[in-house]
Amino acid sequence: MSEEAEYLQFFRLKEEPFTASPNPRFFYTSPLHHLALQKTRYVTSAKKGLCVVLGDTGTGKTTLARLLYQQFVDSQFTTAFITDPAYPTPYQLLRTIMQEFGYPQFGRSYKASLDRFKQFVLQQTIQENKTLVLIVDEVQEMKPALLEFLRRLLNFETNEQKLLQLVLFSQNELREKLRKAKNFNNRIALKASLETLSLVDSKDMLEFRWTVAGGKKLPFTDTGLEALYEYSAGVPRTQVILADNCLLTAFLKKHKKIDRSLVAEVAQDQEIELVSQ
Repeated sequence: MSEEAEYLQFFRLKEEPFTASPNPRFFYTSPLHHLALQKTRYVTSAKKGLCVVLGDTGTGKTTLARLLYQQFVDSQFTTAFITDPAYPTPYQLLRTIMQEFGYPQFGRSYKASLDRFKQFVLQQTIQENKTLVLIVDEVQEMKPALLEFLRRLLNFETNEQKLLQLVLFSQNELREKLRKAKNFNNRIALKASLETLSLVDSKDMLEFRWTVAGGKKLPFTDTGLEALYEYSAGVPRTQVILADNCLLTAFLKKHKKIDRSLVAEVAQDQEIELVSQ
């Protein structure tokens, strides 16, 4: 039996519960995440144009973006998802957007390609009555020229609605860029902010992921859960990574329960300092 199989059998799991990869299946929708999701879905379905979701590193932006993308696909929207938008020029970003929409009919120049993309948008939205959604993650990495390009895409509109719906996910540093780009900032129909989790939500998140992985009772004691929260300061990604390392240490030591002392030991090994008491 492999070590991974022994690990899963030890905790009676079907799969690992605390991987850091942005898998929507393991995404715990806290009340704040649920509200952001509902608002974004409404504004997009109402074709109001531009939504921006902001949050610090590790608060679940990328996973929320993937979950939203999957929901739009399941709703039969025509959706494109850009995960790395830091392109050197608007033309390169445009070509990627066209490819993601399954329409790589580029022109001989930037303008010609933009004209073709506009015709595609008009055909999809006006003639075929579809909702086109462009989701972009890590927007804080985009240069001002790229933000201006996205603003130009919002000019695809009728008197009643925006023809292309944009949903942008970014770290909080984008706020300063938006303050400087007033023409862009004024186009935002919705801003949603993702914050750290409360202690109750942190416990619920861990239990949710444990259940999805096939587990029964979470091995963390009450003091262990409190320690996880304190060391992570409620940041979901930090908490998941710390919980994952705690499980591994408990498995190697053959401990069925994970208490505060074990969490503290693992946190020290990971060089995670205690943030709150």
